[in-house]
Amino acid sequence: MFVAGTAGHVDHGKSTLIEKLTGIDPDRLRAEKARGMTIELGFAWLEIDDGSEVSIVDVPGHERFVKTMLMGAGGFDLALLIVAGDEGPMPQTREHLAILDLLEVSDGIVVITKSDLADQELIELIEIEISEILEGTSLEGSPMVAVSAETGVGLDDLRGMIADFARRKPARKINERPRLFIDRAFSVAGFGAVVTGTLDGGQLQIGDEVALLPSGKTARIRGLQSHKSQIDIAVPGTRVAVSISGISHTEIQRGEALVKRGQFNTTTVFDASLRSISDAKRPVKHNHHVTLYGGTWEEPATVRLLSHDELEAGEAGWAQIKMSNPRPIIKGDRFVIRDSNDTLGGGVALIADAPRHRRNDRSVIEHLQVLAEGHSQDVIVHTLGQLVVANSAQIAEAAHLFLADVETDLSDLTETEILIRLTDGANPLYTTRSHRDALRAQAIDALAEYHQRYPLRRGMPRQELRNRLRLNSSEFDAIVDNIVNDSDVAKDGTMVRMADHEVMFTPTQKQETDRFLKVLREHRYSPPAWNKIDAELLGALMDRRKVVSAGPEVIFAAEVFDEMRDKIVDFCQTNDEVSINDVRELLGTSRKYSLALLEQLDRDNVTMRVGDMRVLR
Repeated sequence: MFVAGTAGHVDHGKSTLIEKLTGIDPDRLRAEKARGMTIELGFAWLEIDDGSEVSIVDVPGHERFVKTMLMGAGGFDLALLIVAGDEGPMPQTREHLAILDLLEVSDGIVVITKSDLADQELIELIEIEISEILEGTSLEGSPMVAVSAETGVGLDDLRGMIADFARRKPARKINERPRLFIDRAFSVAGFGAVVTGTLDGGQLQIGDEVALLPSGKTARIRGLQSHKSQIDIAVPGTRVAVSISGISHTEIQRGEALVKRGQFNTTTVFDASLRSISDAKRPVKHNHHVTLYGGTWEEPATVRLLSHDELEAGEAGWAQIKMSNPRPIIKGDRFVIRDSNDTLGGGVALIADAPRHRRNDRSVIEHLQVLAEGHSQDVIVHTLGQLVVANSAQIAEAAHLFLADVETDLSDLTETEILIRLTDGANPLYTTRSHRDALRAQAIDALAEYHQRYPLRRGMPRQELRNRLRLNSSEFDAIVDNIVNDSDVAKDGTMVRMADHEVMFTPTQKQETDRFLKVLREHRYSPPAWNKIDAELLGALMDRRKVVSAGPEVIFAAEVFDEMRDKIVDFCQTNDEVSINDVRELLGTSRKYSLALLEQLDRDNVTMRVGDMRVLR
């Protein structure tokens, strides 16, 4: 679907032209017909030669109704900039053009109306003047056509030009998050509340559960209509009337957004790129109080400049905008700011629900610049560079992009190895190649240092290495698994080590451990407390399971501990339970060692304490 819209000065023939093109009078109100001037948004449609239809939105041209024009212009695919042939460009021509430029409407046709009231020379002069006005705007180079609603001259040419644009224009992207900013709400007998607007983002269909934002009221779609025809599904770019149940039309305000329930949040604060128009009557200053227009809504707002003290005419910068009331802002939303009766500028929302920033913070400005100017893949790489390790949903949230788009880009970026997919499965984790390489280098340095400091330890505890790398558990596991695949690092139970690291005793250490083990084996069930050994050597023996520690002062030779354990198990299988005294008698040892042994068996889940007794688990 395709939406064209008018723009231009009052009394330049916009509504008359639309009626002649379509056979539909876009002026609906009695006051409009009585005064011969458009006050509210008007709607019509044009059937083109391939059988498809182009929606047309007609906006008022009087300076007192600029805010109404703003509420209609946000959904334009094609702008029809109307200039009367007997007058040429006028003040609202320029202001409407500035608004279209701020909204980045890039396709347009300049329609010179009332050509029957001007000779060819005057029309040519008007074309030259318009070309000069269009220079540097989004509509620069737009084709022009002279028409007369009275004689019909040029109308067929205009229809053909609109049809050509409609055929060439790519269909709006469907991202499964429909959003319809409401421009009208009324009641129809037998249908209840009906709202209209231009649908963007995703599809709507009968039966969908929807919400109105920011009010939060909920409803269900009963029916859909486009150009007075019933439809089952509305697609992005459609001018659509939505019949909803569960709410009265009197509870609905123009400017609210109709969305699927649970898909959008609202915010009062967002970061943005901001540009002052070239002929602004005053600069945009820090903490400037303005009225902000987006979608079909308007809100009082304060502009907090992040990169400038003020933006002079034609100057661009970065800003954080604080609105008086919440709106469902998303990245890419375009807006216009005005104060008093003047349009000052506008821009593009980059980060919704943004935190407060320090002014002139280079890192903040760099991030906003990437979001504003970078391709979506550049934005993803930059965002992931800040997150270090993240899944697609976390990237989409931080980058303020749609999840489906992020997942498509992630596939391309991993194929080119700009990004690394660290895990497989339904929710994989990603990092940048540079981050992976940096974390790998940090891990190798940390392990090499650890091995040098503790040569008798099998490896570094995973938690210690994780703290060194400053990663959470899932991030750390993903990074280590990826590094292990490079064969430089090995996982070893609860340890991580360099793949080539081996614990080796020196001859002196070997003598010391042999002496220690000999004493343990000689004293078997009652190892003497005086039998001491260096803590690192003891740790190495425990790691190799040459010994078992049953307490600070109780170390058994491993084979002796296993022998005692088996005797306790046999005793319990025969007698159902065992006491400390039973162990003393069974092993011929003291209470100290008997208690230490049983407590260790409890920790090993061999036995469990029940009162003063132990039973097998």
